[in-house]
Amino acid sequence: HGDLDSMRASWLLIALLPCIAFCQAPLSIEIYTESLCDGCNDLIQGSLANALKVPDLFDMVDIVLVPFGNAGERKTRSGDWSFGCQHGPVECYGNMIETCALNLYSRREALQFVVCVESYAGPDCPWNDIGHFCAIREELNWTSIYTCANGQQGNAWEHEMAVKTQSLNPRHNYVPWITVNGRHDVQSENLIFDNLVKFACHNSSVKIPECNNQSSNNPIQRFLRVERKKCCYEEPNVDIQE
Repeated sequence: HGDLDSMRASWLLIALLPCIAFCQAPLSIEIYTESLCDGCNDLIQGSLANALKVPDLFDMVDIVLVPFGNAGERKTRSGDWSFGCQHGPVECYGNMIETCALNLYSRREALQFVVCVESYAGPDCPWNDIGHFCAIREELNWTSIYTCANGQQGNAWEHEMAVKTQSLNPRHNYVPWITVNGRHDVQSENLIFDNLVKFACHNSSVKIPECNNQSSNNPIQRFLRVERKKCCYEEPNVDIQE
């Protein structure tokens, strides 16, 4: 009987392994942004930048940035994509630079680069100078990012960002728009805007040492409100570049 019980226990453990792995999966947070939106900048410079200071952050939460926002696109005769952005062509180029970094480098490296470039972002910002400076600061290869942002690869990757944004259900009507495990709600969005690490500690099945430094109080009570943080609302008829 002992051998039979041991065999049954082994089979039960094997059967439960997928569940155990799933239950311990990191929380998934997707942040939909555009490079010249003040609200996006506030989130990136604040909550996201602070979160990136935590060494083992990505053991607890997977963070995906999607730089497209309230933009539009159409396919050109050559087969590439033409984009139109809420804050004009300068924003489109900023989106492309961020998209290229996110595809070329590790999640942490790319997000730290985005935090850097967003700290200098503005209506007439010289993206190439900013990108070059931030690439050096984060020890990335600016030539690779620049070549990508000005070529077919960057164009294709930005189209993927467009598809991901336009596939949201419900569709977004402002940015930053945040989903948690594929779902959107304003309360979670506000909590993440305020303190991404604290939100993840309260909602992820995976805990990291930093969670011991976060308040044990339930943060939800502080955010029982419907008003939004600063954001950029979607506008009709965004001009798409020829």
